Amino acid sequence: MLFPDAHHSLTTDLRLHLERMPDQSPRVVDQIVDSRQSIGRLFTPYRATARRVERPLADPFAHPMRVEEVVARLNEFPQANQQAFERAMADFRDERHIELVVPAYALENGDYLLLDGNHRVCALFALDASATVRLRTLVGPIDRRILIDLKHWDGGYKRFINRIRRGTSAGKAHQARRSP
Repeated sequence: MLFPDAHHSLTTDLRLHLERMPDQSPRVVDQIVDSRQSIGRLFTPYRATARRVERPLADPFAHPMRVEEVVARLNEFPQANQQAFERAMADFRDERHIELVVPAYALENGDYLLLDGNHRVCALFALDASATVRLRTLVGPIDRRILIDLKHWDGGYKRFINRIRRGTSAGKAHQARRSP
């Protein structure tokens, strides 16, 4: 999917549904990330449990991985993915200063979810390279209907538990007590 940006043609393979945005006009802003610590804190679409990486979205025990966790657990990824990370590191090894432009989604509390460029950003972090990452950040609602990966931030388990509660007799009694 083409990322909405007048200055760069950035794309993402994530299931981003811009047509589901309430105002139909998502806002894109630039955010510069240039410290190793800040790069390491970016979220990736990779998910993991304590024992396994690259977990599916349906795994209730999986959590989103930050760049620093992906790099720390590179040896746990399947061989093909490890090679993609290694190729990205090889591309950057001789560079003095690296500048990347990658798409991201704005989360709460100043966090960002990378929508593409995960291998390259993780390579920068792994090499501890001098780098500037310009996040072309989509600012929109935190809603899994817009981007399924946002389910980790849009209420997650609380939303699931509330849905179950509404369907049980205890939940219906709870709702009846709350209604005027």
